Amino acid sequence: MRARFAFRWAIATIAAIAVYAFVAAPSHAAPSIDANIEPAQIALGESARLTILTSGSGTLSIPLPVVAGLEFRVVGQSRQIQSVNGITVESTSTIIRVTPEVAGIFTIPGMTPKSPPLTLRVNPGGGSSASPNSSAPDVLPFVPGGSNAKGLGMTPDGSAFVHLEIPKHEMYVGESVPVEIQVGMRDGFVASLNGLPKLNSSDFTLNNLSRQPIHAAKSIDGKPFMVYTWHSLLGAVKPGTFSLTFETPLTVRIRTRPRQDSMLDDLLGDPFLQNIFGTTVQKDITATSTEAAMTVLPLPTQGKPTDFGGAVGSFKISTDVSAAKSTAGDPLTLRMHVTGAGNFDRVESRMLSSDGQWKTYEPKASFNSPDPTGQRGEKIFEQPLIASQPGTHTIPSLKFSYFDPNTRRYETVQSAPLTVAVAAAATSAGNEPPPAPTAAATPADEAHTGLRSDHAVNDTRDGSLIPLYYQPRFLAVPSALAVLLGGAWAALRRVERNALRARERRRLEVIRSLQESMSLACARGDAAEFINCASLALRHTLGARWQMAPEQITVDEIDARLQGNERDDIRQIFALADEANYSGGDLHAADFERWTQVVHGQLAGEAAA
Repeated sequence: MRARFAFRWAIATIAAIAVYAFVAAPSHAAPSIDANIEPAQIALGESARLTILTSGSGTLSIPLPVVAGLEFRVVGQSRQIQSVNGITVESTSTIIRVTPEVAGIFTIPGMTPKSPPLTLRVNPGGGSSASPNSSAPDVLPFVPGGSNAKGLGMTPDGSAFVHLEIPKHEMYVGESVPVEIQVGMRDGFVASLNGLPKLNSSDFTLNNLSRQPIHAAKSIDGKPFMVYTWHSLLGAVKPGTFSLTFETPLTVRIRTRPRQDSMLDDLLGDPFLQNIFGTTVQKDITATSTEAAMTVLPLPTQGKPTDFGGAVGSFKISTDVSAAKSTAGDPLTLRMHVTGAGNFDRVESRMLSSDGQWKTYEPKASFNSPDPTGQRGEKIFEQPLIASQPGTHTIPSLKFSYFDPNTRRYETVQSAPLTVAVAAAATSAGNEPPPAPTAAATPADEAHTGLRSDHAVNDTRDGSLIPLYYQPRFLAVPSALAVLLGGAWAALRRVERNALRARERRRLEVIRSLQESMSLACARGDAAEFINCASLALRHTLGARWQMAPEQITVDEIDARLQGNERDDIRQIFALADEANYSGGDLHAADFERWTQVVHGQLAGEAAA
């Protein structure tokens, strides 16, 4: 039993060193720091626990706080790497023991200049850290943004939640309501986020969902979570009373053996380290938010303007013209600006119609928005028009109608009319016929009959009417150009083929090297090395077959492109490889032979293709 425990402890120590030395691929997110202390009230002689959560690119160096009367000592640190839509996010949890030397109220400065301070109350020795009549729990989160799990769509194991933030629960058909979807993942318990949040209702639409979320560390009931936030616009399809939920696919780590069977788990106080060094497997789950009740009202029919096109929100309009002065026949551009907030996809206008003063054309629209969801912005309509006659003309005012959900009635806004001075088109002297020549103006020696020549008469004569580019001495030029272009194209094709051959040779060499490593690992019984080499060989093989980089081969690609046993076998190899990176893995002799056949089958299929 001691030998078995010593072996497990050695594996755990090696894995811990590897995890602490590993630096994840940098993400594009800016680093962020959050902290909490618990309990926030202790007695003299006791200690509190300060947890600092960092997330973002690279490793942040955080100096220990310095507070007179308090001693700070680091007792543990863990690092987690998560994948969100292909972007790697690294988070680190540092646990610091805070021991007071005297009683009092202490203020711990924020970890960054923008972070708010934390407060620790220390009662005199023998006192109670909480009032005897208080029903509050012993451990309370004290962190900006900290909260409890009430109202969150937490999974049964407490590893993740999905939460919907919506400003109101009553809306009109066609109205765009901004929503915020939050997905929280507890540090050390969630391996990856496998997709975007999805709306579970056909009665609503979700528009302009941000592809990459913002993320920040947060404490929920005193437990560290990484919270990802998406913003979008919610629209209703029909009136009625509905309930809507959101769901998100996740991969979590599940313990495969009873807690009492693992002496090693008892030595690892951090949940993240317990999950890594304990025996766990990854499992795909779906986290679902709590239901949100929504009442959708129909647009009223009373007072509906004839030009209403479905715009719901709050808008203003203005107009301008490209020039206040013009010439008859010259085009101008009339612009109408619609600004505000609402469903801009339903903002339309016919602009100006043709009349006796103006000839108009079909307008074009463009939309500019500083808001990623597109709820606020400016829509510009541009219409070409031409004045029919010179004079001072007036461009009539334009109208726009919409429904305002705040006032619960239809509104019509109107622009001011515009004045344009149109000048008459200038008369060109070149359009007048030339004066008829007189006999006196014609010299006697130039008298002739018939038509006058366009060119002066000279003695130069061309021996042929064939154009120069058809004459024999010029025919060699296009032929030479064709030969040069053909030679250049052939040379480029040859360079491209050589590059493809070289790339294919390198890929085959990598796969051959991985096969040799698999054989050596199989002979040694090294399960982790064997399954990692098998996974890499499959990624290179499938990447060449699907014209993708090996690192882009994910479980989603496997599910989309493969079927049956072939898909299940490759999925299991990838899962075993991920598990082996944390726990080392264990394979029997039959497993080595089975996975070797799977890899050789894929390589043989590629060679046959």
